[in-house]
Amino acid sequence: MNGIPPQLPPPANLAVAYTPVAFRPAFTLLLQLDMRFADIVRKAREPMIAQIKLAWWRDAFATEPALRPKGEPLLQALGAYGDVISSLALQDLVSAWELLLGEDEWAAQDVEAHAALRGRTIFGSYAAWAGEGCDISSLSHQWALDALRVEFPSKFVAFDNQPLPALPKGRKLRPLSILAMSVRKVTGFRLIGHALTGW
Repeated sequence: MNGIPPQLPPPANLAVAYTPVAFRPAFTLLLQLDMRFADIVRKAREPMIAQIKLAWWRDAFATEPALRPKGEPLLQALGAYGDVISSLALQDLVSAWELLLGEDEWAAQDVEAHAALRGRTIFGSYAAWAGEGCDISSLSHQWALDALRVEFPSKFVAFDNQPLPALPKGRKLRPLSILAMSVRKVTGFRLIGHALTGW
């Protein structure tokens, strides 16, 4: 619906670099879709217009790949990873961002529901691809809350900073710990050091 795929920020690129090659393109695409939807919400002068845009994406995800609208690179890329990114994950991601439309101030329950859906989509999808059965729900939820705080600093002030849930130590889940640390304002050499060592 908008031409050029969004460029991921450096911490997300670092997380992608540590993602196994087998599902690196799918993880990149999932992060790009998340950024696109965040941008729709951020620029929503008229909530109804933003709702129409998100509904367009919802409908496109529900359409057979061969019948999807042409001209949207992210949607075209999705055709190559349809067996990797689940339809449920895509629908959940749209739903997560729809929860934040239409109100000048976000209700706490909407923010919590957004964090649950968004965290499950991004972190849950990755963990399933990596074949890791550990419970990352607390980490994914906190990541989504912290990400909102970074992305929408003027709107999202309802939650106090909480200690970061324990980071997964295994190499397979390193991309998730990189994302989690990056929205806690861990940057530069400290974040690169974590990527390299897990500490």
